Amino acid sequence: MSNLPFILIIAFILSLILSLLSLTAKRKAMEIVDDMGIGWNMGNTFDSYSLNKNITDPDEQITLWGNIIPTKDLFVKIKKYGFKTIRFPITWMHFMNETGIINNVWLLRIKEVIDWIINLNMYCIINIHHDATFPNWLTKGEEPKEKFIFLWKQIAEEFKDYDDHLIFECMNDVQYSGYNNNYNYTLLSIFNQEFVNVIRDSNSDNNKERLLILSGANKELDLTCSKDYKLPIDPYNKFAISIHYYLPSKFTVEHDDNPWTYIDDNGDVQIINPMIKWGTDNDYKEMITNFETLKKTYVDKDIPIVITETGVLTEQKKELESIRKYLYAEFSMSGSYNGIMSCLWDNSNKEKGDTNYFDRINNKFYDEMIGDNFKKISRGKFVKPTDYYISSKIDTVYMTNSEGYLEIKIGTKKVLKVIFNVNILIHELNLVGFGIASNDKSGNWIGDQVDGTKGKRQYDGSYTYTFDSSNKDYNNFVQIQKWWGHDNIILNYLSLEFDKNYTILDFNSYKEALY
Repeated sequence: MSNLPFILIIAFILSLILSLLSLTAKRKAMEIVDDMGIGWNMGNTFDSYSLNKNITDPDEQITLWGNIIPTKDLFVKIKKYGFKTIRFPITWMHFMNETGIINNVWLLRIKEVIDWIINLNMYCIINIHHDATFPNWLTKGEEPKEKFIFLWKQIAEEFKDYDDHLIFECMNDVQYSGYNNNYNYTLLSIFNQEFVNVIRDSNSDNNKERLLILSGANKELDLTCSKDYKLPIDPYNKFAISIHYYLPSKFTVEHDDNPWTYIDDNGDVQIINPMIKWGTDNDYKEMITNFETLKKTYVDKDIPIVITETGVLTEQKKELESIRKYLYAEFSMSGSYNGIMSCLWDNSNKEKGDTNYFDRINNKFYDEMIGDNFKKISRGKFVKPTDYYISSKIDTVYMTNSEGYLEIKIGTKKVLKVIFNVNILIHELNLVGFGIASNDKSGNWIGDQVDGTKGKRQYDGSYTYTFDSSNKDYNNFVQIQKWWGHDNIILNYLSLEFDKNYTILDFNSYKEALY
């Protein structure tokens, strides 16, 4: 009797088992983002472009902004610093014809780099990058929608055989008509939805299960965490949201030789001076508050966040130690939150760029301490702020922020009392004054004057002021400002008493553990 039927039955059973294992092995978006570790951007390379040159050679575009042609060894060396994800920004417009067809030579160069990355068992994010930078073609409202769809159809087809280590990101930092109430959320929603539709409708099981990264609103945290930001319909529910984290922008991206300005209510030009240093208690608390906002808005709903760009200008007058602290804190924090990961933006070329970390010629970090810190974080040596939350009715801050104010972020907690302590160097208390500043739930500024003569003198000569704020509609923050007599006042601390116990960060313990 032949054993063939028995062999066929066994083969069928094994095939069924393998099929079931394949189904159970499919990972959710949160699981993939958690596995992506820390990321590095190959900036100013395939994303370069020119408005004045007709570029036909891939090498010309790749080297246009000062970087060398990448090789596999670049990613081998990057991986040794603990990076597990490469964000591969791509500008497509120089290699698309009028009908939107991508030049195959460009696709082959892109495929070559993707293969290097994925063969190293790393994740690779590809996107539409400076095509979405004004005044390029993807910034023309809804008009380029069909071209956008056709571009993603070609990308989806070209890379349909790649597994979930290849990730598609909709588009980079497209700005739709301003900020806040002027932002065109509807237009962004249209493109995010079309992006999802194209990839999911492609004839590929890999694309149906692929992690997709949606574009945030201007890539701004606050705009993207707004109730106006609309999520697309995804039948596979497998997407993350992209933001850029350059906060506070006065430290991370404001140039020393080109300070920002604004026109005040009197029509006078006011200069916003860049921050040179970062690392006060308030700086850390602001970062933690921002990550908590991401967590509560999205991650707690099983929607992961990919911070596709973060970093600090390195060729300005920013203090090196502050840059080290900022990067260590940011990547430590994103590593400590499930469902959040970060990618360092790196121009690499000191002569051409202003955010430079990895020396691609010598294949090492310009500052080895920064490189060593990435190794530590990749090995799990990060600190969870949530481990240092305590339940308390009192929150206190001792260090001023970049404006010289004492400030506590409060969210929407009800503040009963504002207590602060100052050293006053003169006896004429009527010549000094303070303001308690905040905003209300509508965003309107609140400023309450505190009379200098109302302070209670302490044994050391300082004065303590208590302000009953139970009837105030404070929202988001409370800060103490010196309103007059500036030269005679040293702010010591600000303490807030709330109406009930809230989760408060034990900052001193957190910072001690961090370093």
